[in-house]
Amino acid sequence: MIGVILAAGRGRRLSRDIDLDKIGPKCLLPVNGCTLLERMVADLASSGVDAVIIVAGYKRHVVLDACRALESRYGIEVRLAYNWDYARTNTAYSLDIGLADVDEDVVVFNGDMLYDYAILRELLDIRRTAIVVDNRKPLTNESFKLRVVDSRIEEMGKHVPIEEATGEFIGISKIAKIDLDRAKRLLKVLIADDLNNYYDFIYKSLSQDGSLAYLYTNGRPWTEIDDIHDYEYAECIAGMSDGTRGQIQ
Repeated sequence: MIGVILAAGRGRRLSRDIDLDKIGPKCLLPVNGCTLLERMVADLASSGVDAVIIVAGYKRHVVLDACRALESRYGIEVRLAYNWDYARTNTAYSLDIGLADVDEDVVVFNGDMLYDYAILRELLDIRRTAIVVDNRKPLTNESFKLRVVDSRIEEMGKHVPIEEATGEFIGISKIAKIDLDRAKRLLKVLIADDLNNYYDFIYKSLSQDGSLAYLYTNGRPWTEIDDIHDYEYAECIAGMSDGTRGQIQ
């Protein structure tokens, strides 16, 4: 299995309150004494993943330095792939780059995630393509919602009515090797349609044969970090989420 971490973006909303020009991309934010990126790499290393691919763009030289240190610390191969066009593209474009040379099972992270390790552990135990869905969090108009009917995603996006939504896709998923070629083709279609597309939409198509699995968070803590309020919340839940993780070196 390969891990792919999408960390190319600049984080414009958060940069209003935090100097990301000093820190680098959001994956290098320190929370509870450890960066988001280190948690992901450490978790993947402890799970027996073969290598981690980090798709970098903004402040890529800072990410490169961090990757060298993490590779040495955790004894796992860490490769960098570059989204040179990060300023005018989005996650579909970055994931297309990250998957270019991958031909086995892959776990995909948005790079601005803090999550309970138990979520990842359960995801890796699923033997097919799967996405993690928060089925407890109060939804808002800004939530990236999905509506699941008979194991198929009928709608996906911020436009989905709150009262009809099954939950929110949290930005952690797994693509099984058997679905990888199809996922790559779907990414190409998304990019051709709009360079600013999100990769999330490939799962709507992959769900249509009923084989996509859904792992529900059931109240386990996680957050993406888009703004200062998310960062403050991450600081609040970090101890709880790290409690299931064990020692990070």
